[in-house]
Amino acid sequence: MNVWPIRAAFGLMILMLMGPVNSAAYAEENILTLDRIVETAIRKNPGITFSQQEVAASQARVTQTTSAYLPQVTATTGYTRLNQWNTDVFTGKDFRGQYNDYQGGVSVSQYLYDFGQTSGRVEQSRYSLSASQKGVTKTIADTVRDIKKSYYEVLKRQNLVKVNQESIRIQEEHLNQAKAFYQAGIRPKIDVTKSETEYANSKLNLIRADYAYQSSRLDMETLLGGPPVEGKYTLADVPTSLSAEPLSVESLVQEAGNHRPEIDQIKDRIKAAQALLKSSQAGNWPSITANAAGGWENKEYPLEDYWQVGVNISWPLFTGFRTQGKIAESRAEIDKLEASRRQLELQVLNEVSVSYLGLNASIEAIVTSEFAVKQAQENMELADGRYRNGVGNAIEYSDAELALTQAKSNLVQAAYLYHQQVADLDHAVGR
Repeated sequence: MNVWPIRAAFGLMILMLMGPVNSAAYAEENILTLDRIVETAIRKNPGITFSQQEVAASQARVTQTTSAYLPQVTATTGYTRLNQWNTDVFTGKDFRGQYNDYQGGVSVSQYLYDFGQTSGRVEQSRYSLSASQKGVTKTIADTVRDIKKSYYEVLKRQNLVKVNQESIRIQEEHLNQAKAFYQAGIRPKIDVTKSETEYANSKLNLIRADYAYQSSRLDMETLLGGPPVEGKYTLADVPTSLSAEPLSVESLVQEAGNHRPEIDQIKDRIKAAQALLKSSQAGNWPSITANAAGGWENKEYPLEDYWQVGVNISWPLFTGFRTQGKIAESRAEIDKLEASRRQLELQVLNEVSVSYLGLNASIEAIVTSEFAVKQAQENMELADGRYRNGVGNAIEYSDAELALTQAKSNLVQAAYLYHQQVADLDHAVGR
């Protein structure tokens, strides 16, 4: 059975469940579309802001590491008042002398070569920046998926409220009818009490449905980072046009491997760890630095100038195995990230497969629920006709009404579960 074509009957059924639109009420409220809600979430969600600041911090770390390639310039100045014993070079006598010492100068050092210590740190910081940028993409994708599912959850709860309102209307009509039949002596008192009980149960179900609807709105606003607009608002409903038949699971998994930001992120983190290993290994070799300094100094003005230039070679011959420890730590980090990458690939495969199966199941549920609503509606009409003609009884009518309400509720839930499954599949493949 091909369940993928667009089903016009389903769209008509949803419109029937929604009931008439109150244009006056809508005129007072903002009608927000899914695109607008998603845009608001991207702009206001605190998690996205947090990830963006992580990128800013990573960019600052790149600036810090690349600064090692540039000259390091230091200016110094100072004044010292000395009070100390001195020896006269001619007489050999000691005496206490007091005098001033003025100095000022500029020193410059320039990195020349260190066998990869500096370049490794720079490379590591750049890959870390790239990984943090992928992290922002991931956070946005997660937020979009979550806000879409929350949006559809609000619409589902909203339509379930309407289903329960319709149930109350039917129960109220039946209660009035039972009272009229009882007063006319056609029906017993038990029909009235039965109808009153069912009417009360319908009101209780409506209270629960409205509570669930209001709670789902609050959950969505939490994801948004607050109400999307000031004042009242309502969400625009979405048509349920079943998608064309999707690609195979294998092609979806391949698409996910090319587009999921988490996979690119962990690859960048592995490259960053490899660069850090390179820098750690270079710690066994010397570093070469050029130095120059000049300034002025004397006990009194005018000051005398001085200068010096040179090249320094620093070679750590033994550091208490600190370098070996850093190398071992870097290798362990690479192995850990490689294991995380393999685990992530399995997780992506699972997410795509489960989302694909869930989407197919939700479509099957829509088809079955459509048929159930149609049959329950016919059964309700028969039960109502039998009761009006004095053939049926209150229990038969109540059972038919309950079955119709349940069938409508199932259809609403299947419809919006379908939308949520589409959001899950899109997220799983990195769309």
